[in-house]
Order: sequence, then structure tokens, then C-alpha cells
Amino acid sequence: MSTLEWFGTATFRATIGDRVLFFDGYLDRVPGLPPVGLTTDEVDHADFVFVSHAHFDHLYGVDVIARRTGATVVGNPETIHVLRAVGIPDEQLLMATGGETVDCGGGVSVRVLPSLHSCIWADGSDDAGVACLGDLGVSLQQRLSRRTELVEFFMGQPDPVGPALRDMLTRSSWHDGGQLSYHVTTPDGSLLVSGSAGYWSGILAELRPDVAVLASGGRPNVDGEPYQGSIAQFFLEQVRALRPRRVTFCHHDAILPGDPDVDPAPIIAALAEHCPDVTPFTMTYGTPVDL
Repeated sequence: MSTLEWFGTATFRATIGDRVLFFDGYLDRVPGLPPVGLTTDEVDHADFVFVSHAHFDHLYGVDVIARRTGATVVGNPETIHVLRAVGIPDEQLLMATGGETVDCGGGVSVRVLPSLHSCIWADGSDDAGVACLGDLGVSLQQRLSRRTELVEFFMGQPDPVGPALRDMLTRSSWHDGGQLSYHVTTPDGSLLVSGSAGYWSGILAELRPDVAVLASGGRPNVDGEPYQGSIAQFFLEQVRALRPRRVTFCHHDAILPGDPDVDPAPIIAALAEHCPDVTPFTMTYGTPVDL
């Protein structure tokens, strides 16, 4: 029996036989957000932690899980740099950039895929049915400038959120370090976990996982440029490329207190109309779903 649990943002725990795999470790969240049913101090077993990228809402807490469980952490160079700096020993760290396969034991392996972060420097919408256009061809210098404005916005949040975010930055990074996705192969089937709304179209084409976890928040990124359309349209195109049997959502809940969640209803409607052979399902915090 294999199960998948969601703990907010893009943090998941997959239990596959006697193997326990975490994807991200952002369990101890910004003050004011609802609890997710698990804290890092309550994690007593993890064999591997696969980190999407080095931002606080993915990496923060991974160091605690690694110390408590002895888990091996797989991540991009920025992720590994941060974890090494806070004292996680090298023997628990596996640096990856995409193309590697991690042997997790028990017939479970994980293929690391180079991916793309959502376009945090481009205009977006919290409504999955609203098309967002423009921001094409923005230079790297302009992207960095806009990202700096976003960092200042987060750091300037009122108490207690601002101080909490500044503390989180001591164990994470504002540099994502290169987004990674993970394709898990088990004796009973396969699972794709993609923690940000972006991808390289040639890499994802026809992976055909049995279950796909796909991000549905932020301005989507396809082949390095902002997607011209809605999140629902982006999600639909991604599903058409992947051709999974089942699909669920992540990174659609609020990042800061008072922010709206992204309602997946427009995505579900689009899938029902155009991909009726794909079964979407939603998850709630801390509730296991059979894979």
C-alpha cells in the first residue's frame, strides 16, 4: 500500500512500502496560516527529502527533518549550500541538477528532472480562470530587479509575519537555485511531483506518470517565458503533455495570511471537458490518499 499526504504549499509525504519520502519540508509555516497537521518536531521517520528549490516555502524545515531522522536530502546546489551552512553533514546531502536517478531502496527510484520556477517577476492572477498576458522577453536584469521588489514586500510584512520571514531566510534563500521536479518509480506505479508552475516542454513530454502532482499557483512558466493564458489553460496543456491517469494540485493555498487560495474549480472543469480520461482529485492537509 502506498499513500500520499499533503501538508500545504508543495510539501508532501509519500509512504511506499517501508520507504518514506518527503518532497519539501515546509511544515512550520508563516504565523497566521492554518496548521497543516504536522510539524518538523513531529517527523520521526524519513528516508529521503527531495527539495523543489531553495525558497523558504520549500526548504525551510528540511534541516530539522534531516537532523531528526538522518534522511538523505536531494536538492540543487543552492539548497545544498544552505543546508551545509546550517550544519547538515555532507554524508546526508546529494547535490543534483537534473538527469540523475536516486536509488531509494525497496524497488523505489527517483529521477531528477530539470524544471522551471513560476514567473514571480511577471504579473499573475489568483483566479485560475483569468488569462494573463504580456511580460515576454523581459531581460535577466529586469527580472532580478522585479524579484528584489518582491523580496522587499515580503520582508516588510508587519509583525509577526515579517520577523518570521527574516528568520526563515537564515535557513533558506531568495535564490531558487534551479527548480527541480521528481519522477518516482515504484513496483506499483509512478508519481511525478512538480512543486512550481513551470516546466520545459521537451522534458515532460509523455512521461505518463500514474499520478501527477502539479502546481497551480503563480504566473506559469513554459520554456523560460511567462505562459500566455490562464492557470487552467496552462494546467490543461501540462496534463496533455504528461498524460497521467490521475492528477492533483499543490501550491494553490495562500502564502501569506489574508491572501486568497487559488480555487482549482476552473482547472477541474477544463480537465473534465478536454481530458475526460484523466481523474483530478483534491487533497486536504494531513489526510492520506491511496496511490
